[in-house]
Parts: sequence; structure tokens; C-alpha cells
Amino acid sequence: MSRGAQSGYMERVNRLKKRVLETRPEMDLENARILTEGFKETEGEPLVLRKAKAFHKQCQEKTVKIWDDELIVGCSGSKMRGGILCADTCWSVLNEELETINERRYDPFYLKPEDRRIFEEEIRPYWLGKSTYEEWLAQIPEDTRILRDYGVIYINRKAVRGWGETTAGYEWLIREGVSGIQKQVEERKAALDITKPGDYENDYYLNALLIVSEGLKTLGERYALEAEKLAAAEENPQRKKELLEIAEVCHQVPANPARTFRESLQSFYFYQTAIFMEQNAASYNPGRMDQYLWPYYHADLEAGRLTSEEAQELLDCLWVKFSEPCLFQDAVTAEFAAGYPMFQNVCVGGVDSSGRNAVNDLSYLILQATMDVRLYQPSLSVRYSLAKNPNSFLRKVVELIRLGTGFPAFHNGDIGIRMLLNKGIPLKEAFNWNPCGCVETNLEGRLRQYTALADINLGSIVEFTLLDGRNRKSGDYISVRTGNPLDFKTYDEFSTAVKKQIEYVTRAVVKGSHVIDEIGMHRPVPALSLTFKECIEKAEDYAWGGAKYNVGNGIILIGVADLINSLAAVRHIVFETKQATMEQLLTALDADFAGHDDIRKLCLDSPKYGNDDPLVDDIAGEMFTFIADEIEKYSSKFGRMTPGILPVSGNTPFGLEVGALPSGRRAWNPLADGVSPSGGTDLNGPGAVLKSVANIPHDRFVQGTLLNMKVEPELLSTENGIIQMMALLKSMCSLGVFHVQFNVIDQEKLLQAQKNPDEYRGLLVRVAGYTAYFVELGKDVQDEIIGRTVQHGISAG
Repeated sequence: MSRGAQSGYMERVNRLKKRVLETRPEMDLENARILTEGFKETEGEPLVLRKAKAFHKQCQEKTVKIWDDELIVGCSGSKMRGGILCADTCWSVLNEELETINERRYDPFYLKPEDRRIFEEEIRPYWLGKSTYEEWLAQIPEDTRILRDYGVIYINRKAVRGWGETTAGYEWLIREGVSGIQKQVEERKAALDITKPGDYENDYYLNALLIVSEGLKTLGERYALEAEKLAAAEENPQRKKELLEIAEVCHQVPANPARTFRESLQSFYFYQTAIFMEQNAASYNPGRMDQYLWPYYHADLEAGRLTSEEAQELLDCLWVKFSEPCLFQDAVTAEFAAGYPMFQNVCVGGVDSSGRNAVNDLSYLILQATMDVRLYQPSLSVRYSLAKNPNSFLRKVVELIRLGTGFPAFHNGDIGIRMLLNKGIPLKEAFNWNPCGCVETNLEGRLRQYTALADINLGSIVEFTLLDGRNRKSGDYISVRTGNPLDFKTYDEFSTAVKKQIEYVTRAVVKGSHVIDEIGMHRPVPALSLTFKECIEKAEDYAWGGAKYNVGNGIILIGVADLINSLAAVRHIVFETKQATMEQLLTALDADFAGHDDIRKLCLDSPKYGNDDPLVDDIAGEMFTFIADEIEKYSSKFGRMTPGILPVSGNTPFGLEVGALPSGRRAWNPLADGVSPSGGTDLNGPGAVLKSVANIPHDRFVQGTLLNMKVEPELLSTENGIIQMMALLKSMCSLGVFHVQFNVIDQEKLLQAQKNPDEYRGLLVRVAGYTAYFVELGKDVQDEIIGRTVQHGISAG
């Protein structure tokens, strides 16, 4: 790509970026108002038909806006950086936060007075008592509720937003067009005999799919007409030409099959906005775009319809569009995923369905789009095959890492395949897995589950073991009584008590999971289901288990290093070296080490996870094999329950609930993130970190495992630094670690951004599985990121 060509298209991209960065996130209630009107018009009809008709009404009536400079168009709401309220799921969340939403600590949204009136006069009166969130609050099991209220588990998030955590059938939609999929629905419908049991219900479900299909076609056509209207009034000949091209594209897609690369991008984005419009949710994942968009790009190049520079501009414009919407969620959930994250995970690299190298020219253009745009979305992930992917691809990945945007998340493709196999996916299809949300594993158009249903606070697990089921903060006994630790004669007795606490909390999460599964069946998603072929064949919604593969929900562990280091300290101090008694340790913890500096020093000096120390790493392997076994012991109606380790930013609010720990961590501070060592405790470099992390059985934690590392920028400023980073990433794969992501940023810059946020609006950081604007994070999360260990050398060790 020539420098001149790049600077030409970057002028447009920078204008688009500037507009996004300068737009304040705002509540967008247009969809909720239209949905409410639609439900009023369809009282008495089957729920899925009501949902489909309301979606169609939204497509017909929503604001259709084409902003200046855009080449890819579409918006799930009416506002550029809008947070959509999904009224049938969680209208009451906004109701509880009407007075605080503008200024709340995490992810505030501006609520205009006129929008508040719409909410109070039209939305609230209709939905009172009818949302799935209200069902959840009424039905949550008592032991689950207690653990939730005391910060031991977090399980509300799936009740306060839609499905998400899925990869729709984008390839099928782009290739067939909505009309082509409609034809298959009609053929399935024609084969029904509505006098047979079940076929009557199947008939109205298929009718719902046809209704949302018409809505999607209407939406594209409305954008085409808007572009023509704008073109007629446009005086700038270049922009007039662009608007007429937009109109031509929108007349074609999504209604009909895409014929060109540009049409494939536009068809994709219309559908992306539509499923988010249907249900506000995180993690609608575009998946392996370099694979399903490749035929269109290649054909355009061969035919001379497109140059690589023009394709790059279109991708960059799409990348800006990904950063426009903002996830609306309640204030507590926002603490666990701060920064308005949409988790739209795009993936490049890996292997194809035959297990061969899948890297192509489009893979490089997608990496370049992230290098060009440098916004917080989409989340870009790399699937890397140590055996199959070329060195040139890995080098391009490192060149992106050193920009310091937090992208890409780097995944060991072979471990991802094994995770899919452990979910019950045949190998031929597992080859095609894609990252989802943070680091979860998914499969396009075929897999249904909540990849991250609930989080378990492992810091609380340690605390319960030391306090016989008592919560330190409140003094209440809220977990299983596992015995007075003063009576433990051996480390094995202590670790057995830890396992009993894990068993109790896991059981409570599973009970809550069953309730959420039942409630979730009350929120069908026909627009999403439209691109899951088996939903058509079975005439069964995604929400009801209509996908080809249905897997039990994901249970996520937070505070991995805190658990390991605490177990290691108790074993070392109390049972092996006998440097202090259990009573002395408990007394020091009760006082948050105040007046017990000698005990805290023993705790801090105990062996720590992240240093390639077998005395600690054996605990990691043994304990997390036990946890995987424990979670997989349970099943739901949709399949076996599944574990993962991906904290998002939940390690910060969870830490606020946990007192001092034997690891030496003081009370009420953030827990460690992901599978990373606790900040400042890994002293032997990144190679040692990887070797310790490799003791966790990553392929058992099928929802993904997350490793954060922080590297000084100057270490990647030389050719030798690039080569060393490439070697480190290869070592990670050979060790069987699933994922790593890097913050390559100067520590001083983070401190300055915290003091002067207006000067650092565009500063991106990797939080935990996602990238966010540093200044939009709460101070607790900012401090946790600042406190992570900085690697001063990147030798693979």
C-alpha cells in the first residue's frame, strides 16, 4: 500500500473516529418505545410472533440516519453512541437508575428529559411486572441470592440483557441473502401438516421467521431510499457519487446475495445492527471474517472492481461503525465489565476445515484495519497455529501488539480446537472455532450457550475456609461450615475444606443457572435464529435450544492467583516450615495485618505463582483440575456445565468484598485478573509466567482462559524485541497456554491520563479480555491496571 493512498483514506477515517470520540454515550429509548407499541398491538398472540412483529415494526419505523463521510451505514438505534434499552428483558434496570444514570460511577449514559418522559409515560406503565429480569429476581434460589448479595458470586448479568455470546450465521446470510433464507423457511413451512401435534406451533414459529425476514429487507431498502434522498440534495459531486453507491448497495443487500466485497460488508453490518436491535446484549461476534469475506474480496480483485487500498478503506470504515454502539447494563454489571464494552470479537488466522493454514491476504488487511483505526471495537483476536501459520503473519501480529492498543488477543488455535472437542463438537467443525466475547470459544451459526453465566469469587472461597463459612465483611455465616481451621492438623485437611467450599458455591451457581435457563426460554430471538439453519429445520428458536449444538452454561472463576498463593502460603508457613501457627495467621488476617508486619512478611515471602516454582505450580494444576471436574459434574437441560477463567473487570468489585488473605494481599483490594499472577509477585520474567500458567489445564476450561501481561514500549521498539516477542508467543503455544494479551504502554502515561483525562480521551488499554478507553474506566479498575507487573524483558526463558 502506498503512503499516499493510505493518507488519502485515513483523512476520512480520522474524521469518522473524531466524531465517535467526541460523542457522549446516551440512552436511546426509540427501540423500546416502538417495541412497546408493537406488543400493545399484538396482545393475545404467541410470544414469538409478538416479538417478530415488534421487530418488524422497529425496522419500519426506527430512525434511519446516514452520517457524513460514511461508506458503511446502519445503526441499531437512533443515536450514534446509544445505549439501547431492551424493555421486555430489563426495563426496570433503567427505572432503578433514573436518578443516577447520568452520573453513575461506571459507564454513565446521558438521559435526555424528553426520553425520560417517554420512559415514564409509555414504557414503564406497560412493562411493569413483565420483564425477564423481574422473573429472575422473584425466582432466584435463596442460597444463590445470599451468595450473590455478599459478593461471592455474580449471576445477574444474563437476566439484565439479551442472549449475546454467540456467533450468528453471517456467512450464510451474506451468501444467500434474506430472500434465500426465506425460501428455505417457506419450504419447511410447506412440509407441515398443522393437524398433527406440534406442527401448529411449528407453523407460527416459521411465520415469525418470515416476519423478521421482511423486516430486514425493509430496513435495507429504507437506507437505500435515504441515501438517494441525500444524494439528490448533495452539492459535493464526490459525496453525491458515494451516496448513490450506498443506495445501490442497500437496494441489493441484505435482501439478496452479496455480489461484491462492499456488499458483503454492508450485508453483514445490517444484520449485526438488527440482532443487537432485537436484544441488547454483549458479544455478538463477527467471527472469522477473513474466511467468509475472502471469496468476495478475491473475486473483486480478480475482476478489477476493487483495489486493496479501496478494500482497506471499507474495512476501516466498518471498524469505526463497530465502535459506535455502547452496551447498556445495570450499574453493578457495569463494574464487572466497565468501559461500555460490546465484545464484538473478530478473528483472523488459524486453520481451515481441513486443518490447513487459513491465513490469507484479507487476514493482513483486517490486522491493518485495527492498526489504522485504533478504537476500542471490534475486539480483534488472532487464532495462531504454531505448525501451520507463516512467520510473516506472526510478525504482523507483533507489529500490532507494539502499538499499545491492547489488540490483538492472541489465542493458541490448537487448544481452542480441543476446547470445542470437549464441548462435544466433532473435529471437522471444531477446526472452525472462533473466539467469542473476551476469550470464550464459539462456532458460527451452530452453537448456543451462555459462555459466561456467572462468576465465582475465589478470594471468598479462601476466606470461608479460614472462617468456617463466615463472611469477614459482615460477620454472617453464609456458606457451608467446613470446620474450625485451628483444628486442621495437615495441609490436606485445609485443602479439603477449600474444595468443600468450592463444591457448595458451585452447586448454588448451578441452581441459579437452571432458573435462568427457564427464564431465557421466555425471550425468543427470531431475528438471531434466522441464520441458525437448525432453528429452521426444527422450527425451534435459539432460546429454546434450536441450534445444532447446545452446551451447558459457563461458570467463570475469578481470583486464580489469590487462591493459589493463599494455599501455598498456608502450606508453607503453617504446615511445612511452621514459622507461624494458624491462630497467629488468623489473628493477623482479622487485623488486615495491622500490627502484624512479621506475619505479613512471611506471607509475602512465601512461594508465589508465576515464577516457575513447582512448590506453587503443583497447587495450580491439582486445584484447577478439581474445579474443572466439579463444574463438569453438573448438567442442564442444554448440556454439561462448563468452566472458564475470564474476569473481564470483575476482579476489582469482587476484591472489594474480600478481606486480607494469606497471600499477603490486604483487605478490600482487587483480586488478580484471569490466570495472571498477582501484580508485583512474578519476579522471573515472562517465560517463568508462561511455565507457571501452563500448569492450569487450559483445554479443560472450555470457555477460555485469560492471561494479561504488561510490557514496556521500548522493549518492542527494536528488531530484536520483535523477534523475542515472536519467540515468546511460540513458546506460549508449545506450552499449551490458551491465550495472552498485552498492554504495551508507559506506566507514566497511565498516571498522567488518570490525572488529566481530557487530554487522553483516545488512550486505549487492555482490561481483561477487552479493550476500553482508559479514561472511561472507574478509578479502581484504572489502579488495578496500573498495578500490574511490568515485564522489563521478553525473553521466552
